Amino acid sequence: MCAFERSEKGMEFNMEKIEFVGIINDFFNTEIETEESIAIPENAHFMENENWIDMSNPLNWAIVGVPIFIIILIIMLFKQRKNGMLSKDIKNEYVEKNKITDKRKILLIALKRFLLTVLIFTLAFCLIIPIHELLHCIAGALVGLNMKFGFDLQAFIAFAYTEDSLTKGQFLIMSLTPLIILGIIPLIILFIKYSKEKNMDYIKGLKYWILTCFIGVIIISCSPDIIQSFNFIKNIPNNAIIEEDYWYIPNE
Repeated sequence: MCAFERSEKGMEFNMEKIEFVGIINDFFNTEIETEESIAIPENAHFMENENWIDMSNPLNWAIVGVPIFIIILIIMLFKQRKNGMLSKDIKNEYVEKNKITDKRKILLIALKRFLLTVLIFTLAFCLIIPIHELLHCIAGALVGLNMKFGFDLQAFIAFAYTEDSLTKGQFLIMSLTPLIILGIIPLIILFIKYSKEKNMDYIKGLKYWILTCFIGVIIISCSPDIIQSFNFIKNIPNNAIIEEDYWYIPNE
């Protein structure tokens, strides 16, 4: 059954389409075993021969993700200068209210909050990683793909993949769902909620900064998905069928 035929069933989620493959030590160097060999069509175009951006290169992640992160911070910067911890009036009010005059005490409080923030960031991000991959699986299952999910102890990551043939549309939905659900939607909600805030105090402004940075980091972590989606949009025709390392146009 080809990917086109599966997609005709519509957005029907079935947990049986998600298989937990377990815990392995090196997913990226493990050859995925397919149940049956597929004859490669004569009109196949191998992805490694295309002029693609390398999604596995961390430098490319930075090139894509860091500018987005900076833009997000700039937006929050302008918001906080008017109503938040960067406002002089709100900062002075907090200092006077808490009677903070000792510079050493100020530094200790700042260090304590920084370390606590790093700890929360780390724990939250460790939780986000498997959620990110599960969202790939759920999105893939919704568009009719059989998804596989597991953990790589050596790389300390979760992973998701499919052995099915798929269309360009199915891939884009599967690939971009975590970015939309974990990154874009929370960021929009955060900015809308912030715009409605009145009489902001210093601590609440700080919490908004932390949330903004966390969502920005999530978006950076989605950079490989953004890069690969761009590669597919640029290089693969809409009517193509995509296999593991090549694509072809049926009946061509």
